[in-house]
Amino acid sequence: MHAKTWSMYLAGAFSALFALPALSAEPCLKSAARTAQLEAAGATKAVITAGAGELRVRGERGRAQLQADGQACGSSQAVLDQIQLESRREGATLIIKTVLPEGGVSDGYARLDLTVVLPDNLEVSIEDSSGPFALQNVRSAVLTDSSGDLEIRDIAGDLTVTDSSGQIEIARVGGNLSVNDGSGDLAIDEVRGEVRIPVDSSGNIRIRRAGSVHIVTDSSGDISIAQVLGDVLVDNDSSGDIAVTQVGGKFTVSNDGSGSIRQQNVAGAVSLPAR
Repeated sequence: MHAKTWSMYLAGAFSALFALPALSAEPCLKSAARTAQLEAAGATKAVITAGAGELRVRGERGRAQLQADGQACGSSQAVLDQIQLESRREGATLIIKTVLPEGGVSDGYARLDLTVVLPDNLEVSIEDSSGPFALQNVRSAVLTDSSGDLEIRDIAGDLTVTDSSGQIEIARVGGNLSVNDGSGDLAIDEVRGEVRIPVDSSGNIRIRRAGSVHIVTDSSGDISIAQVLGDVLVDNDSSGDIAVTQVGGKFTVSNDGSGSIRQQNVAGAVSLPAR
């Protein structure tokens, strides 16, 4: 997919995602609203911890409060009563946490679909266990996710993502980007700084428009990189094709197990392993 077409696709996908109501399409026997609000004056950071359910976090310019709106869903009234939303402030940090039945539900289900809207000048730290996740328009972010697809865009500064499984789509990061990825495809578009991938276990990697790219270890899946201002470095690649084009710096692959390596329009030196 060409860079322009891919960017248009991402924009459409993100717009559709944030236009949807914050409620899972799965059936829900017992449900109830859960809300919380925190004054944000003087705050510099938000910490969000979420269990099962959809999670959406969005920054808004000029906003004075953090608003969390959720829909709790349980397989029984007893389960529903245990699903809660906690909120508090510690100094300059705003804290939101979803509370689900301890130990899980053996013969039913429990989840809390949550939308958090907060000032766009906050640093955000998020831990999410399972379910789709969307993040948009914050100062900087550190995200740890166990499972579920991730869609992230418009991060003013640095972004760090650690993900176990699920598709990842990232667009428009103003600083550096670091991604540790377990399984699932990874699509990245428009990062001003360095794109660094310490570990990618499986799935394709597609990167468009970045300051530089450094992939430390990639186990399997194709790698496609285009429109990079600086260097593109791949330290270790086990299997899968590598294709790069329009690189302003050097292109280096130190170790490669199997798969083709193709390069086009690389301004700097090209160093590839002997075959």
